[in-house]
Amino acid sequence: MSELEFEFSLRPGSDPELAPYVVEFIGKTLAWDDREGSEKRVGEIRGYKLDLAAADVDGLDQASLLDSICPEISDFSQTAFGDAGCHYLQEMADGNQTRRACSGLVYINEIKVDSNYRGQGIGTALLGKIGQMVGIENSLIALKAFPLSEEYGKRVPDIEVQRVKHFYERQGFTHIGGEYMVKQANLCDAVKKHQTWRKGQEQSAVIDQQGKRQH
Repeated sequence: MSELEFEFSLRPGSDPELAPYVVEFIGKTLAWDDREGSEKRVGEIRGYKLDLAAADVDGLDQASLLDSICPEISDFSQTAFGDAGCHYLQEMADGNQTRRACSGLVYINEIKVDSNYRGQGIGTALLGKIGQMVGIENSLIALKAFPLSEEYGKRVPDIEVQRVKHFYERQGFTHIGGEYMVKQANLCDAVKKHQTWRKGQEQSAVIDQQGKRQH
């Protein structure tokens, strides 16, 4: 992995009215090609981050927002949630689960890795970059676990479909309906580190406060 480079870019959504709530992201993996003497793109991830909390505060209907981005996100929303709104299930201390509204939705339109570079952790690294580059805490990460055919109109082999699904399952994604899979962003390493740091800061503040009271 040492010879690989990663580039990540963010930009507001193309619709000016939705720009405050929508960020488009593109991540690329580059490798040096000795034969051509230049860098070669060997991996790519594309998608959207939707700020559902901000849209809700501003009175923008969630369904209208999701329907306005692209047909695939609209189909995902209807397949996964219907009219219930974007949410995830959180395990409680008593073992039961409670539904939590998502403050954001990260939808991955596409992730692909050059077949000659598979098995090097590129796809995993690209997914991990989302947690580093885009604010995803209390968000849901979603995608359609179905590979695109390299030739238009040609059926994707079943073995390739299963390979893609197993890859996302190893990344912690679960099936939610149709070909769609989701992952609670709070389970991502980047978010866990921030939560651990914040918890440590809060504990330090409590200890400091107790020390002041004793004096």
